[in-house]
Amino acid sequence: MKSTLDEVIDRLRVAQRVLVIGHIKPDGDDISSVASLVLILRKLGKTAEGCIADPIPWFYRELPGVAVIKPVDALSDYDYDIAVTVDASDLSRIGEAVKLLHGNPPDITLDHHKTNTGFGRLDFCVPEYAATAMIVYEIGKKLVDYDPELAAATLLGIATDTGFFKYGNTDYKVFTYAAELVRAGGNIQKIATAVLEHRTINEINLMIEMFNTLQIEEDGRLAWAYISHEMLTRNGCTEEETEGLIGEIRAIYGVEIAILFIEWPENHVHISFRSKNYADVSEIARAFGGGGHARAAGCSCNNVQLQTLMEKVVSKARKILTDPAPFQ
Repeated sequence: MKSTLDEVIDRLRVAQRVLVIGHIKPDGDDISSVASLVLILRKLGKTAEGCIADPIPWFYRELPGVAVIKPVDALSDYDYDIAVTVDASDLSRIGEAVKLLHGNPPDITLDHHKTNTGFGRLDFCVPEYAATAMIVYEIGKKLVDYDPELAAATLLGIATDTGFFKYGNTDYKVFTYAAELVRAGGNIQKIATAVLEHRTINEINLMIEMFNTLQIEEDGRLAWAYISHEMLTRNGCTEEETEGLIGEIRAIYGVEIAILFIEWPENHVHISFRSKNYADVSEIARAFGGGGHARAAGCSCNNVQLQTLMEKVVSKARKILTDPAPFQ
């Protein structure tokens, strides 16, 4: 049910024990939103635990506040009053953490994806916001004073979901909130160094192989590449070491739509989509069971052949570039 921010805050005020759940394949905004909401609730004297089903990429783990997030098994006996999901557009996005809900809908969902399905008892979704962390910040500002740890935990989400303030979703409110968080002690340099300067030699070698598969089409506007399971194994790379590689394709001059296919065992393929200026790549993701934003989206497909899937997805991307309807 759609709700107001005040309704969400009122529900959080009366709760004593809260579970905060993020989504699988955690990114900076997801990690930030879970960690910062847990820290806010603990500042209020409440018992709060954060959970993300998938492992947190190693380069995030030492950042302020991130240590409050636990795996599903560590919280199997946690008794809570309310459960909150953050940055998840639908229930499937929380993965194995759904077990912690015991068949019930989340009491509150906080999100900024336009593809959000409204799956909670109280749903607060603001697609106009660059990051879910901005929603959490608006909650926090009404409830607690910010210290450097909480400020940094919140700043992480805003910084990463705006591409460190270079994507088209970087508006006046983004800069305003970021400035307030820096003033409260959030260290943007530490965040940027951890997130942007963490490449290992294995990742570099994988990136070289990825670029050897690169295809450029539609007068340079469409670029796509793939990483096979064999390539991952050969370079000793894990899933978390593939984060950010789609950005390297997006960065190519003239590219509007960038696509990266990553093949995992048992014919499981994850696809990342990015666009620069006008193409709504969430339309492509939705066509294959995924979702996201106009400029950043993704999906996962099971029991598929990589080559066949690539042909279908690239065909859809070509149509997106020639049909003005999905442009934003």
